[in-house]
Amino acid sequence: MRRSGHKPGRKENIMKYFSTQRPLMPGDFPKPEGNKILNIHNFNARKYVEEVNRMAWGWIEYEHILSYYDMIDYEFIPLTERELHLAYIGKDNHGRYVYKDENGNLWKLIDCCSPREVCEERGDTPISSYLNEFDGEPDCPMRNDIRPIFETEVIRNEFSET
Repeated sequence: MRRSGHKPGRKENIMKYFSTQRPLMPGDFPKPEGNKILNIHNFNARKYVEEVNRMAWGWIEYEHILSYYDMIDYEFIPLTERELHLAYIGKDNHGRYVYKDENGNLWKLIDCCSPREVCEERGDTPISSYLNEFDGEPDCPMRNDIRPIFETEVIRNEFSET
């Protein structure tokens, strides 16, 4: 998905988690400091939830993303709602498209022999750059709970093409 001039806002930080093992009752969910609980909803019975492709008892919404350990400890399944904005900054020394996110992290599209816009539109998974270096080797794929938004604005810097 491409979007021009859009900057991340408060809504995009909200995370919804599904409880797969039990209904959400006091003590059955974390209360991390600085991460407000926005909504809690229990279903009348355990049911199949298409968005996460499994059975769940209900869901809980937090203002921010939970830690990995909170998700594991409480057996939550996250719903993909987080967006990460990526701006194209150039090609590395192997011809791979390089992007920078709003946190300063570098990402690459590595299986793209087409114009980069084609790879962005078809939803290729960005891969982190080892040691966050422009010419670094591809490292880890973007997590499944993050949706990349490829910005139309190109960032020019010392690494960019001319």
